[in-house]
Amino acid sequence: MKNMFEYTDRLNQPMEAFQHTAVPGNFPILPHWHYFIEIIYIKEGSVEATCDDAVYTMHPGDLIIFCPQKLHSVDLLYDTTAPSGYNLNKTFAQCHIFTEPRSPRPNLAHNAIYPISTAMPQIEETICYDVLKFDLNFLYANNRFKAQFSKTLAYAFEKHAENIFFSADMLKGFPASSLMAGCIQEIERQEYGYDVAVSSLISSLLTFFMRNWLRRDIKPEGKKPDSASGSQAFEEITQYIENHYNESLQVQDLAAHCNMSYSYFARLFRSTYNQSCKEYIEFIRIHKVLDLLRFTDLDLTYISQETGFADCSHLIRTFKKYTGTTPKQWRKENLNFF
Repeated sequence: MKNMFEYTDRLNQPMEAFQHTAVPGNFPILPHWHYFIEIIYIKEGSVEATCDDAVYTMHPGDLIIFCPQKLHSVDLLYDTTAPSGYNLNKTFAQCHIFTEPRSPRPNLAHNAIYPISTAMPQIEETICYDVLKFDLNFLYANNRFKAQFSKTLAYAFEKHAENIFFSADMLKGFPASSLMAGCIQEIERQEYGYDVAVSSLISSLLTFFMRNWLRRDIKPEGKKPDSASGSQAFEEITQYIENHYNESLQVQDLAAHCNMSYSYFARLFRSTYNQSCKEYIEFIRIHKVLDLLRFTDLDLTYISQETGFADCSHLIRTFKKYTGTTPKQWRKENLNFF
């Protein structure tokens, strides 16, 4: 699955929203995976979507939510009479996108792909849909809610593939179209506070999904932490990290804080947040560094001390790992004046 990885800039673009209109050169969307949650909402035309081995028929007004790290694709629907929904009688191996494979365009800079073909297929039908992709970790929302949604989304898909599909009938009375359009508009304009506004719109979508799943008794099950207090502490652990990012944070200490063993905590954190705890701590610190570089003239030594790095060299190494440039160069290119 590695050669089907689509690179996403989780640090500088943790949220993306756009309207995709199919033309030769940008459709079909070939099988690929990434670390974002992705939602597509069909505006015009019909498509056949896949997620792992599951196949879905989508018509205008239908919506699907793809889990992080799940192989997914979007192709022409060759049988336009097929009803909306999860196709129980078809697998990915029977799809046109699998039986007539195309080569994706390489993204050599990131050892990844662009999930569009090097060939130019003919597209006769108008196909248009809204796309929303985001890293749940950087949503401005309650951390317990984010942890619960991440677990429930994964469980919903594992329990039954139909659970990530929402038909136009299921969405009646819910403003899915306007919420998606609002995300696109905010991200296109990028006016002050747009990331907070987009987070609010996304939270409305996720709350609808959660309520729908809970009404159908779709709740994660399995091994519980050693105590109720441990469960609550884990659900609040990202908030704890955000509150203490400028201190020395060790993963084993965070595990102990949650009344868990190091190995269990590490596995649970990765499965919940799609990255290691160490990576999450680095991401939070780098985000704080970006704010200080953009909005202050503080020197790097002071910034490294304020953001939890061991020293200035440690900050520069970590910063370059995530951004590909040095803090000094980034500040020069991204100064904001009010």
